[in-house]
Amino acid sequence: MTQRIAIVGAYGSGKTLLAKALSEVTGLPYTQGTAMREPIGGEGKHIWNWTEGELLQLTVKRFAERTLNEAAHPAGFISDGSMIHEWVFAKLRLVTGPTPGTLASVDSRYRSEVTAAYENVADNIGKLAVRHAKTAYDVLFHLPIEFPMSEENPPINENFRALSDEVLLPALEETGVPVHTVSGTPAMRLEKILKITGLPTVVDIDKALEAVQGK
Repeated sequence: MTQRIAIVGAYGSGKTLLAKALSEVTGLPYTQGTAMREPIGGEGKHIWNWTEGELLQLTVKRFAERTLNEAAHPAGFISDGSMIHEWVFAKLRLVTGPTPGTLASVDSRYRSEVTAAYENVADNIGKLAVRHAKTAYDVLFHLPIEFPMSEENPPINENFRALSDEVLLPALEETGVPVHTVSGTPAMRLEKILKITGLPTVVDIDKALEAVQGK
């Protein structure tokens, strides 16, 4: 039975709410990595002021955290995001900046020699993330962008979110792990996941969502 589940998607797609609610419904542990806003131990540096090195530091830090957190639950877990998601964020931040002005493809954008060098490092971390995902997860659930960002001062913009899926989806397919896109309200998404995985439930969906949204 499917036990190791990763909820993936662009920033603000509803990953955290869904992952926490799914954990409540199934009783499987919830895992995550450091928030994007905290690249260097929570020093409070705004995303626009991150250096390339700090960005890669965050990616490696989250990779290590996720590996340890997931390994602590060999019987199964619900992961809020994944290793691949971290790489996508780093790559886009390097190539487009935090607030890309257009939806021009990632490949068509100009890179300086310095950016290209950092991107090469990021992409090699990405290859490691894909290899890890091949054995770390039983199934990946992708959340399309259906809801606007709720934060007053998000660290990215809508174009950045749209470009995320351009990079993320091919990487998910490359893992060879089953990928399912689930859409609709949080309750609809949960119902679809439960149907696909066949996992038993310990709490009904409405109570799980109420518990998570009330925290």
